Amino acid sequence: MIILNRFIKICETIIFIFFLVLLPFLTNKLSTIISLVIIVVFYLLEKKISIKHYSIFLFLLALLIRIITTLTLNVSIVDDFKTMLDASRLLLKGNTTFIYSFYFKMFPYQLGHVIYQTSLLRIINSTLFLKIVNSIITSLIVVYIYLISKNIFKEETARKVSLLYLLYLYPLYLNSVLTNQHLPALLTLISIYLFLTKPHNYKTIIQIGLILSVSNIFRSESIIIIFGLIVFLLLTSTKKSIKTNAISIITLIFVYLLSQLTFSIFLQESRLNTKFQNNAPYWKFYCGLSDKYNGLFNEEDQEVFFNSDNQKELLLERVKSDKNKLPKLFLKKEVILWTQTNYDLRINNNINQKLYNFLLNFNQGFLNVIILLSAISLFPYKEKTNDKVLLIKIILFLYYGIYMFIEISPRYAYILHILLFLIIGLGIEKLNDIINKEV
Repeated sequence: MIILNRFIKICETIIFIFFLVLLPFLTNKLSTIISLVIIVVFYLLEKKISIKHYSIFLFLLALLIRIITTLTLNVSIVDDFKTMLDASRLLLKGNTTFIYSFYFKMFPYQLGHVIYQTSLLRIINSTLFLKIVNSIITSLIVVYIYLISKNIFKEETARKVSLLYLLYLYPLYLNSVLTNQHLPALLTLISIYLFLTKPHNYKTIIQIGLILSVSNIFRSESIIIIFGLIVFLLLTSTKKSIKTNAISIITLIFVYLLSQLTFSIFLQESRLNTKFQNNAPYWKFYCGLSDKYNGLFNEEDQEVFFNSDNQKELLLERVKSDKNKLPKLFLKKEVILWTQTNYDLRINNNINQKLYNFLLNFNQGFLNVIILLSAISLFPYKEKTNDKVLLIKIILFLYYGIYMFIEISPRYAYILHILLFLIIGLGIEKLNDIINKEV
């Protein structure tokens, strides 16, 4: 047990160093100070407010802000999201010809989101309706950030964390993009909440397995959460719990894989007649290991890769030729992924340029503050880490590691930033302890 605790501390130190390395690369130092002042003022005002039924208040406030933002922002639906929206509209008309397009031949795993959007469009055939549904889902995300934080930290800390997420502008922008990230993010939070609050019996594990399987149908990253839960169960096993945890792991994997197989069979038997799989498994890695483009999507790599007869060999050649550049590439990718959002924003409103620049700078400065709080939270303190905090750390560690190797985009940090908000409560409480000692 002593050896295991030391191993956990070593891993905690490594992830702290990972995030510490990012701090010198934070941009917009002035806006960070301004954001910090605004957050402190907001913090002082929040202490004086007493609200009953806080979850309901939080949901309604979040929904109001999101609907206003959705109605106000003029955001183009582009890239993969336009492709999936166009496919949803065709499917609504009973037209399945899109399945023969290059995009869906290579990435049929995106069909889950297409079917989901088509189902919503059957209710109200409007893009605005899709955005309003997104607003409801992302408002529930705010609530679950509060509920999970309340389960890990003090009530007042959880309130601060959830209200801080309300101030973060980037998720408000993503509501209008029609990204396939919202519902999977909510389902991920629900699974984490169940795992932290319910006994790890077979009923809970089956529920979590099903929820994460559904999440994976919309966006293929639930396997990271599954792996995080497995690592957590292994690290926290004792002589008494090792058998129970082993059964939980086997049950979780079985339910998840069976659900995925069931959906794949459904797709094959439907008019779409395709398997739920990735037909270009090396693409994300080939693109993600591009030193020239910092692991970001680019048309040059796309053309070379998909015109190659041996894509696996192409990937191996890139690794061999660029292996000495990989450490620097990994750092550049993590800096872009975790610390930058602004160049990923595309707003078409005829807005005053000074106001627009202020909003962008505030968004970046606000994110910088969250990263600083995360670094404080991730510091390897002498006392044993709360198991619930440990789970979030494990998932963050896994995400940090996998994105070293696959394609990145600031937009992909959506769920990552949610995880950061889940852990900053520890940093807030540490700072509160320091302030109270000084007083």
